[in-house]
Amino acid sequence: MAADDYNKGQIIRDKGELDEALNYAKISLKENEELNDLAGMARDYSNIGQILKDEGELDEALNYAKKALEIQTELNDKIGMAIDYNNIGTILHVRGDLDESLNYAKKALEIQTELNDKTSMAVIYNNIGQIYQDKGDLDEALNYARLALKIDEDLKDMFQVATDYFNLISLFYIRQDKEEELVYLKKLKYLLDRVSNYSNMDYIIKRIKELDDKS
Repeated sequence: MAADDYNKGQIIRDKGELDEALNYAKISLKENEELNDLAGMARDYSNIGQILKDEGELDEALNYAKKALEIQTELNDKIGMAIDYNNIGTILHVRGDLDESLNYAKKALEIQTELNDKTSMAVIYNNIGQIYQDKGDLDEALNYARLALKIDEDLKDMFQVATDYFNLISLFYIRQDKEEELVYLKKLKYLLDRVSNYSNMDYIIKRIKELDDKS
């Protein structure tokens, strides 16, 4: 059955066995095409696109992601559309098509805002921030990184808050804003002190000391 092949493919993909995962995804797609199961086909197109992205086949990945979006739009599946807009934006970002990537990411954000999906909004805020960072617009990158942090703090998602701190630290480092970098390094250290064996803690402590010594 298509669902079984899809699930097998997902398990195999999680193990990093991309060629085999792609094979199962294409079998699932063929079965859903025979059933004319549009929702299943959209899911499979999206999945295949993500596997191809992971394999570095970006043009083909983009083709499958756009097929998924076309079906989700036909079905008026807002959640699916938002996911596919974001996936396309991510593929375009990896390809270096930053303006087009930003356009798709903002379309995903518009839908997730309409759906009031706070978790997904925070993810997309971070994605948009990364695009602006790569475009060299650090002010906008900082703005979106802070929007992501605000949501994750409200949701009390401490794992994502730590990720947001990292993003902000990176931006302040690039901007050579040592005072703000130090503020967020200390916030991050305080948060991660509750996590045992955190691999980057030595760097964080060293960098805090460097900045404290210069202040």
